[in-house]
Amino acid sequence: MTEGYLGEPGFAAGTVAGTQRREGEVLVREMGEWDLDRITGLRTVVRWSADPDAFGLLRGMRDARWAVADAGGHEGDIVGMIGAVPLGEVGVLCHLAVHDDYRRAGIGRRLTRWAVSYLRSRGAGVIRLDSTEAAERLYLSMGFDPVFRRAVYRMEDAATAREVREEGSYEISTLTIGDLPEVYGVDRWSFGGDRSALILAAIRLHPGRGLVARDVSGRIKGYLVRSVSGGTNRIGPLLAEGEAAARALLGGALRAIRASGGGPVEITCASPGEAEHLLLRDCGFEGTPDRLRMELGAAPESREIPQYGTTPYLAT
Repeated sequence: MTEGYLGEPGFAAGTVAGTQRREGEVLVREMGEWDLDRITGLRTVVRWSADPDAFGLLRGMRDARWAVADAGGHEGDIVGMIGAVPLGEVGVLCHLAVHDDYRRAGIGRRLTRWAVSYLRSRGAGVIRLDSTEAAERLYLSMGFDPVFRRAVYRMEDAATAREVREEGSYEISTLTIGDLPEVYGVDRWSFGGDRSALILAAIRLHPGRGLVARDVSGRIKGYLVRSVSGGTNRIGPLLAEGEAAARALLGGALRAIRASGGGPVEITCASPGEAEHLLLRDCGFEGTPDRLRMELGAAPESREIPQYGTTPYLAT
């Protein structure tokens, strides 16, 4: 366990060994390596992440923690799970799932309390999540405030899409390890927390698929990471100082996708600003409303760099 973290009052954290369980009791505890083969079904309950590598990537984050709801039984039935990823001042609550047979028994609330307690222990001033419609009432009852509804934008085939109209004089180049310190700073202004470890893991997982936009002075004014999963190209994160830099990055990404054979492209836009959504529609994407962004606690200072696309790794 993390030093200084005591877990949720009344619930054990860590291994099951040595704990006393009343018959029929569901134990909320930290996920162990031995649980990994038993959570496959739960991962389908939450539609999991858009990228099948997301769970492994997030588990690799140094301070990320996961909890399960253990119903006991012969092999210890796992009937719920949740993830908690601290990113500096921002804590992300993700992948909450409860087995259908155990709904409305308070397990989702217990798991959420566990995750909130851990994230608070890591210094998170605000806890952020993207809620399914079914879970919105739970989070509202626990003090989370709705912020905005994100949207998923899709282009059916990049090979036949029109060219993105680009403006300004931005140089687009492949994101390299040497770019990361500056990228981290750009990202922090937009996200409000420290996603450096997540960005590093993402470009290692998808080498050569990151892009940066530089102005005439050579300073980075935006970046994106794209991935491919199940035949779908996904773009995110996508951050840029404004529309011109975002257009340049999108144009570069779509050209790379066309050069590799085309196919559908998706971007999840988690931004309250209408300008970001207008740009994606103007570039040929069609959007549909998706999950509700919710936050608990005081959000960081206002973001100065728009976020046109979020990463699929932190989808609940």
